[in-house]
Amino acid sequence: MHFDFLTNKLDMFVFPGIGLGVTLCGARTVSDRMLYVAAEALANYLTEDELAQGKVFPNLSTIRDVSKKVAIAVIEEAIRTDQAPRLDEKALSNLDAFVEKKMYDPVYVPLIEKRSISI
Repeated sequence: MHFDFLTNKLDMFVFPGIGLGVTLCGARTVSDRMLYVAAEALANYLTEDELAQGKVFPNLSTIRDVSKKVAIAVIEEAIRTDQAPRLDEKALSNLDAFVEKKMYDPVYVPLIEKRSISI
């Protein structure tokens, strides 16, 4: 396996969650520890079956949930280091629901109504 392939897969899985977590909590910097907890959250997301198969990354179909877990890990690290000025008590009380609510949901509404025309 090429190193570039692994790096691209890692980027694809962790950076959306890192960006989301940092943005939501208002952290001014991304620390080495935030990168570490992001990678750790990804590694911990692998199932026992995936580990037994020797997989390094979880199934791509889980990327949204992985991104959420990564974002939560980054936010928790920001809270631990007092870098989360944007979070209020409601957000802190349920980080999972807060992050879920703030995630972009790519649902597209058709711009043109599909109609059949008969002559």
